Amino acid sequence: MPISFIEHKGKEIIFCDFKEMKDKQQIFDQLDEMAETFKQSGGNLLVLTDVRGTKNDPEIVDKTKRLGKEVFSVYAKKRAIIGMDGLRKLILKGYNAITGNDLKPFSTIEEAKDYLIS
Repeated sequence: MPISFIEHKGKEIIFCDFKEMKDKQQIFDQLDEMAETFKQSGGNLLVLTDVRGTKNDPEIVDKTKRLGKEVFSVYAKKRAIIGMDGLRKLILKGYNAITGNDLKPFSTIEEAKDYLIS
């Protein structure tokens, strides 16, 4: 399942797995599922997202920014992301500025999980 709950050192983390997704509609559907999961949670979420090898396109970025501002920043306590390198780091800076999120990039899942529970 692309969105799941994992435990790390006794804390629950929502894991949003977009790894290697290339189909734009699949990514849109996953973003919608992610937003719905956030809304149903009640807030204060620890969220880990993996975007390694995913398709990057302006429509996906636009939808992510809109949901980031309307949903993700409202319900997430802390967010970490894997797979943001090169140009994607610049996109992430813009995303954080526009949405008010503080989504932190990490090289490994373990580093990200440790950050989320700290």
